[in-house]
Amino acid sequence: MTETTVLDFKLSNTFEEYRAHMNAPEQQAMFAEMGVKTFFIGVFKDDPKRATVMFQGPEDVLYNIFTNPETKPIVEASGHVYEGTVITRWLA
Repeated sequence: MTETTVLDFKLSNTFEEYRAHMNAPEQQAMFAEMGVKTFFIGVFKDDPKRATVMFQGPEDVLYNIFTNPETKPIVEASGHVYEGTVITRWLA
């Protein structure tokens, strides 16, 4: 099944910096290798330090990345604050 993974989290940098990191060609190439597409990156209207990202890909791929403590430095390199991230998963 295809899984849509929604992440709601705080930022340690600006939203513009985070979005630039996520849209960088090397980041998109990494996602493509995993079979994952990023289809929404947004900032919370009332809090510029809160963001949401929606990914689609194979079931469990992104969930396993974001729940593995070993990937924390990679996740945080984008400005994503690992602690407090809310993850929801939807299947289609």
